[in-house]
Amino acid sequence: MSFFDRFFSSEKEASFKTAAVNSFNLCYLVSLLILSLFSRQIALLFAPNYYVYFYVLLPVVNGVLSCSVIALFFKVMKRHGAGRFQRENRVLAIAFLTGVLTIYAAGSQIVSFGVFLTVMYVTLVNLRDFMRRLWVYLQPDKVMTKEDLINFSSFFMSLITAFIVLNLTVSFLHDFFGNSPAFNFKPGIEGILDAVYFTFISMTTVGFGDVVPLTPFAKVIVSFECVSSYVMLALFIGVINRGVVKSK
Repeated sequence: MSFFDRFFSSEKEASFKTAAVNSFNLCYLVSLLILSLFSRQIALLFAPNYYVYFYVLLPVVNGVLSCSVIALFFKVMKRHGAGRFQRENRVLAIAFLTGVLTIYAAGSQIVSFGVFLTVMYVTLVNLRDFMRRLWVYLQPDKVMTKEDLINFSSFFMSLITAFIVLNLTVSFLHDFFGNSPAFNFKPGIEGILDAVYFTFISMTTVGFGDVVPLTPFAKVIVSFECVSSYVMLALFIGVINRGVVKSK
């Protein structure tokens, strides 16, 4: 069952695990973007008490903002005829959870490693589902639907999330073991913004050279990111050129 079908199907029962597998990476990407964009503004509001700010207020605020973005996405999708979303509450809960985890992962090695394993697991599951659909996409008479476009785009964003987390983890491990930096990311939360920015420009085949991999292992990872993005973009452009229909 596709990403779109799982989310906007008529099923009334859906496990939390299923909703998490389908939405965790996208929700985590949203929380990373929110943290990167608004961390300074939030810090100014709660600067007098750093510990309360970092361990209580910032996680809650980031979680609420993540929920708000996902809720807005649901509203837009329904307005465009996507139908009733049966798992909305579960996904909103996951959005809040990822918003909280994003903060704690920045300050805890254990949480960071747990998030890394979760993102990698979700990515592998999504990759398996995508490979099953890929053969259908490549059929000569296949015409993409709006649902197919959502599936394709969602997997690509999930892949970007996986590479962001992978880059952050590699950078953290190099620092933890006292090795030379893997990337020239800034320290602290600003390094998350650097990782998001660098991964997006790498996966969209645009490189500015201001953030670069510094070690052989990091260069191998980035090379794989670039190859993956070329393959995904080539597939997307090739299939969408056949046209898009409203529904099957």
